[in-house]
Amino acid sequence: MKQWIKAAGLGLVILTSSIYAQAAEAAQKVGYVATGQAMQQLAQRYNVAEKLRKEFKDRIDELRGIEGRMKTKVDKMKRDGELMSASDRTKLQREMAALESDYKLKAKALQEDQRRRGAEEEQKLVKKIRTAIQDVSKREGYDLVVDANAVLYANPKDDLSSKVISAVK
Repeated sequence: MKQWIKAAGLGLVILTSSIYAQAAEAAQKVGYVATGQAMQQLAQRYNVAEKLRKEFKDRIDELRGIEGRMKTKVDKMKRDGELMSASDRTKLQREMAALESDYKLKAKALQEDQRRRGAEEEQKLVKKIRTAIQDVSKREGYDLVVDANAVLYANPKDDLSSKVISAVK
């Protein structure tokens, strides 16, 4: 009987301490940031799309030139195909096939490079946003900051989005 009372007392102590621990955890200051909105605003601020467009302008122009040459050859085939000799028609078809192959190869390489560079620029922004979130959280005394998409309801005073956006250097 004595052991049973000791076990019950020990259980009560553990239960009480866990209730206090939960109450202490509930007292943490929690904020949230709309990271998607922050990414969009910062991408506009830093003109990421324009920067990438300038970086790939020459290659895009080259593809447009190939398109123009392909269109010229197709038009020539439509216009003069019936009047051409078989060897001229075959030569023109081979040139068109070579241009199409070159176009597809260069377009695929361009798309891959654009995707890679876009991801690099996005990672730079993510790093800046994370640093800003950490700085604002420490300065404002927040114990936990979550993404706004993960929050069902929160008090608007705990929205750190505008502070984070302005803190990004």
